[in-house]
Amino acid sequence: DARIAQIYEGTNGVQAMDLVGRKLAKDGGRAVRLFFETVAGDIAAAKDNGDPAGVAEPLEKAVGHLQGATMWLAQNGMQNPNNVGAAAYAYMDLMGLVSLGWMWLKMADVSARLKTEPGEDVDFHEAKLVTARHYAERWLPEASGLRRKVEAGSDTLMKLPVEAF
Repeated sequence: DARIAQIYEGTNGVQAMDLVGRKLAKDGGRAVRLFFETVAGDIAAAKDNGDPAGVAEPLEKAVGHLQGATMWLAQNGMQNPNNVGAAAYAYMDLMGLVSLGWMWLKMADVSARLKTEPGEDVDFHEAKLVTARHYAERWLPEASGLRRKVEAGSDTLMKLPVEAF
């Protein structure tokens, strides 16, 4: 049972390498550009609707960090492929963090609209709004640290001799 963590860790590493090594560049980066455009549109819509849970601004900052990390990978991964491997896991975490923030933005929008409808569970929708704000305040700020991990490159990792592993 204790060995399952190693399997999961390896699987996460494989998924991270697939994300940065194949999926980001596929079709000239079309999917990630579409992702950024879609999220930006939803952030703008949330701001127009008063951003009931306060997710839009923190998410916008986190998206900025993800965009910066993406650009860094595009520029520095080609120059040094080791940078891709060193950054992959942190980049995957950053993509997941932003993606979950985007989902909380969307859920908050729905709950803000539905909580005033007759027959809706107001407490449920209020809890969604509070939880969305919690995510925005407590989790989305981690985006800056994950970006720094991505942009740290591979120098310190690659300085170790193979025997050190």
